[in-house]
Amino acid sequence: MQNKQLVIREFSNDIQEATGIIESPISELGSTDILIKNTYVGINALYDRELYRGKVPYINIQFPYVFGVEAVGNVIGIGKDVKHVKNGDAVSTVKVGTAYQEYQVISESEVITIPEATPEYLTLNPTGVSAYLALKKVAELQPNEVIAVSAAAGGLGHIIVQLAKQKGCHVIAICGTEEKEVLLQSLNCCDHIINHRKEDVETVLNTEYASKIDVAFDSVGRHMFDSFLKNLAPLGRLIVSGLATEINEGKFETINSPRVYESIYWKGASVRCFMNHLYKSEHPEARKILFKQYQKGILQAKVDPTEFKGIASIIEASKYLLEGKSCGKVVVSL
Repeated sequence: MQNKQLVIREFSNDIQEATGIIESPISELGSTDILIKNTYVGINALYDRELYRGKVPYINIQFPYVFGVEAVGNVIGIGKDVKHVKNGDAVSTVKVGTAYQEYQVISESEVITIPEATPEYLTLNPTGVSAYLALKKVAELQPNEVIAVSAAAGGLGHIIVQLAKQKGCHVIAICGTEEKEVLLQSLNCCDHIINHRKEDVETVLNTEYASKIDVAFDSVGRHMFDSFLKNLAPLGRLIVSGLATEINEGKFETINSPRVYESIYWKGASVRCFMNHLYKSEHPEARKILFKQYQKGILQAKVDPTEFKGIASIIEASKYLLEGKSCGKVVVSL
């Protein structure tokens, strides 16, 4: 049986130049391996782009390199010593260099069984897990605080705003289109939605939230980071979860201004960064909580309605996400 895979063939700034589709035989299963038929894969376009540019320092890429991180699917084969997974089970996988292929062979220890292999469970794991842990472990969000979230209608952002409202927080959600406004309104958790194409974010924050933001959650950078930093409350925390603007430009902006501590020292405020893989031991608890909330209807998992189907459409889906069009988690069905 042949396995169709999207691979990185060479480093390039352009995904079409860097990648290609290959077909190769499925490798034999080890005694504790399982074979999965992937049904949906999640798109992480910014991380993917840094990979095919050769900019991720902790990944040693050998061409051709299968990339992609998260997938859900069904088990169609098991090794002789597999104990906790059986054929037909729905499973979720989160591992760098595994997702963008029709089938994957992976150790039983690296899969999570799920009720069904749907895009919603792909949204919860790992994106929802990231949201939960970033708020708990890094932001240390407390009840009734004021939180501002950039890219609030994205896969990560739409979970963050819901979890923040569960704590009774005042939620400021920032987005860029009317469709994203509608999505955020449907969540019934945002106290103030700012469409940055209609209003100037800095002006709104300076006017209505001057020194009042307890937690700012930013995946955009540059102007958004600056606006959040300026309006942190005493003991406020600015959480960096992405650098979309910098990565889109291809290089970090060089600035000539006082160091960051000039604006936060007297407030006792802080700037912190979140990386999901550094909290791996916390993942099981986070998944358990999020899955339970989703199954009870407490938490919504929003999937972007645009349909992408097949390995080849991963490139189109990546471009779509990089263009800032997403409303919810962007997935590709296989």
